[in-house]
Amino acid sequence: MSKMRSLILLVVGASILLLMVHLAGAADVADVLKKADFSFFALALLCEALAILLWALRWRILLSPFALVPVKNTVKGILIGVFFNNVTPVARAGGEPFRAFYMERKEGVSFEDAFATVTIDRILDSIPLMVIITASLAYFVILLDISLRMTIILCIALSLNFILLSVVLYFSFNLKAAKKLMFSILRFVAHFSNRLEKYESRIEAAVEQYHGAVRRLSSQGRDLMKSLSISFTFWFFVILRNYMIVLALGYKISFMAIMVIQTVSILVGIVPFLPGGLGSIDGVMVFLFMSFKFPAAAAVTVSLLDRFISFWLMMGVGAVVAFVERQYLK
Repeated sequence: MSKMRSLILLVVGASILLLMVHLAGAADVADVLKKADFSFFALALLCEALAILLWALRWRILLSPFALVPVKNTVKGILIGVFFNNVTPVARAGGEPFRAFYMERKEGVSFEDAFATVTIDRILDSIPLMVIITASLAYFVILLDISLRMTIILCIALSLNFILLSVVLYFSFNLKAAKKLMFSILRFVAHFSNRLEKYESRIEAAVEQYHGAVRRLSSQGRDLMKSLSISFTFWFFVILRNYMIVLALGYKISFMAIMVIQTVSILVGIVPFLPGGLGSIDGVMVFLFMSFKFPAAAAVTVSLLDRFISFWLMMGVGAVVAFVERQYLK
């Protein structure tokens, strides 16, 4: 049933893309593509590869207190997580348990410890986003005549990221609150299953181990600073990827504008509706590019090419890796 649901939602997301192409004019989109300089597109692919490598290096640093994991295996874990993120509508987090489970089976790191590293990894992802959005808001408000609509969008994006980060931090460091949350979930699920009582002690122990792992990671100040610096570099390459695509199509736009478009559209993908934000991220990206005076066909083409790399291509590579490593994911 869950596979059918994911397939239906993927079709819905793809239908939104087709609708955008239709509204912008399929012939106009094709014309923009014909004029593209694909050497810049190759640079965009390189930016994505470097971003994945940096992500894997950051995760390897976070895993180091528990095990010395080869970079190739953290790369595989990242790609597996990306694949499941892109096929599950769970706020860009559907693949994170698979990352932790893969590391448990592949490298012997306990699921709770591995999941703690994944959580800290996501926190370190959110901090640069907050800095980027704050800097973008200050830049456009102070130096440019920004519209009220764009100011509201940036403020909402910043507030959403701050709220999510605060919630994750609260439950990660407050053991009592984390247990209360888990048992509240258990009580809810118990209405549909009478077999959960025997797992209560195991779940409590898992929450305690996870909490201890988070505490241990938070004490690794040097490793956290290294990981945070990698996070900023990671986001630079993600934004640069989008910028290369704009250049490939022969358009000019400030790098700060690309920062706004990329970060705000990614934050939209946090909302758990369509797998990998398919359709929603694309639509917001198109809207933001048009807000910066891009023609509709150009805005749609930039979105399609950027999402081809970050969504479709990465999902395909992740699917291949998940298939090759399937013995560790059973």
